[in-house]
Amino acid sequence: MTATVFCSRAEPLRPRDDGDPEEEKAPLLGPDQLLAAIAGHLTQGSSLIEWARELGDLHAALIPVRLNRTRLPAEFDEARVHIDIAEIVSEIDSWAFVHVPRAPGARRHTHSLGEVISHIAKIYANAWWTVLHVDDNDVRHEAWYHLGEVCEGYAQLIHDVQASGVRFPLGWRGIRHAPPT
Repeated sequence: MTATVFCSRAEPLRPRDDGDPEEEKAPLLGPDQLLAAIAGHLTQGSSLIEWARELGDLHAALIPVRLNRTRLPAEFDEARVHIDIAEIVSEIDSWAFVHVPRAPGARRHTHSLGEVISHIAKIYANAWWTVLHVDDNDVRHEAWYHLGEVCEGYAQLIHDVQASGVRFPLGWRGIRHAPPT
């Protein structure tokens, strides 16, 4: 049985208690599931699936900003996209705080779960853009190879978290973009 949990920012977060038999361990997405979620091929299951898809779309929307700012549509709001990414990362981190075990004594990872998923979504969007728009086979291969390396690293990270060898930090939204006026 899978329970849907909504984290309200007004309510204090409660860490997952491994001693509570009533509370199920929420599974983290494996690398194949995460890529399928980012691509929109996986739509049922966990809130992580929806958030991963949204992060993939948002990072894909930022690609034209890096390529040529002068050709952006007038209504494109880069700051809003960055704000949306930060909000989703924060939602993932709130979810992880409640659902992902935090083993005492486990080494702390450098990035929160939300930051990790956002990074993979960015690499995925960039790799696919490269495969679809770049003629140089070496560059396309390099992009795809890098995505593979990132996915292997994610798979190892998830294994280490589940084996109580690593825990995610709580996350921090950082210096925020000013909201549009």
